[in-house]
Amino acid sequence: MTERLSPVAPAADRLRAPVALALAAAIAACTALPNTAPTYVEPPKAAPSAKVRVVNLHPFAYYADIAVFDSPTCFTKANLGMTGGNSHDAERIGMLDDKPVSAASLERFVPADEPLVIGPRAVFPTVTSSEIMHSLMPDTQAEVRTRQAGVCKVPSFVPRLNEQYEVVVDLTPAHCTVTPFHLVRGDGGVKREPVETTPSLISTYEFDMRCFR
Repeated sequence: MTERLSPVAPAADRLRAPVALALAAAIAACTALPNTAPTYVEPPKAAPSAKVRVVNLHPFAYYADIAVFDSPTCFTKANLGMTGGNSHDAERIGMLDDKPVSAASLERFVPADEPLVIGPRAVFPTVTSSEIMHSLMPDTQAEVRTRQAGVCKVPSFVPRLNEQYEVVVDLTPAHCTVTPFHLVRGDGGVKREPVETTPSLISTYEFDMRCFR
């Protein structure tokens, strides 16, 4: 059974703002987050696969570092890459869309017909150069705290052979959703259809990935 994430204690929450500022400053300086999992490797061309795009709906307001997880063991299997801020990902695999895809989006081939848990391993607000310069000031830290996203509960779904999917990460203050859609071409353009999901054990709050049973 999945437990509900307990509210962060006020003292702990006060510590998050300067850490989030430091992380955002590191990303702004093109320094990656600590990487304990390998970089994602796509399945061989001959293997059954599907296509997945990960979209950060608010890339100018939030960073989202995306990974693939093994839910039963609460383990980060592989890191896909960063979305948000000035991040750019050049890999494009010919996926459906009605308009040019944001440079901050990620597109990858994934194994077909097996559960996929894909979403943020860390999320935190983007910051201005002024906020970085004043990162130790209480007012700046308070402002960053007001922009912290909520708990991201990462669902599991099963991509089907040769189909295309879009995983939408929606981050706003005190809010986070991770929602997969099935991409299909219709008469009026590309449609995003709901996908059957099941809860996983993976949740992310800011820069902490946790497993809840």
